[in-house]
Amino acid sequence: MKKITSIPLAALLLCACEVPYKDGSMVVAEKVIQALPTSGSTGCTYKVETEELTFGVFNPLGGGYTHGEDNSGLAPGRINTNDFQVEYAVIDYAQIDGPAVVLTEQTVPGNGLILTAGKGVTQLELIPSAVAQAIGNNTMKVRVLAQIYGRLLDGTRVKTNTYEYVVQADPSFVLGAPTCNAPQVPVACEGVNQDTGTGCQ
Repeated sequence: MKKITSIPLAALLLCACEVPYKDGSMVVAEKVIQALPTSGSTGCTYKVETEELTFGVFNPLGGGYTHGEDNSGLAPGRINTNDFQVEYAVIDYAQIDGPAVVLTEQTVPGNGLILTAGKGVTQLELIPSAVAQAIGNNTMKVRVLAQIYGRLLDGTRVKTNTYEYVVQADPSFVLGAPTCNAPQVPVACEGVNQDTGTGCQ
């Protein structure tokens, strides 16, 4: 298992099988997950066992939407060549409701090494600030269509399936902060404008 411990981006889980959606893939994106505060330490981390929320929510006036994508690696093949190095993701959008808004396809950076037959998380900015600005003060549901690209350690180019996740844009959304005892302070792992893990550190 490979963990990415940065705070404000999104991660998906991948698996080793062929996916008949829009495209075939060698690595499978399984879910979108929140970062959670690290117990007994500072910072946040993604854990593959974290459950996916039914719907995400964020305040577009406060910035974009970042989470981890949980992925499963390829089955064993040639020794040490099926490890998957994440490089970037292409993200498209389908508006479900609300006033019509042009949401253009985005390419966002990603990083992470998914070991052969293993699972790992890569943090992605699922809704970059440019898309959040286009949404503005509108309330709407947006279907996020994320596909991760990268290469195996032997240089072969590979991609995941296209993973769909629905996010509610709500300009009135406010993330609740926990009550902390000094010297600890409230922590919002991926930012205060979206659903995310919170705690005291």
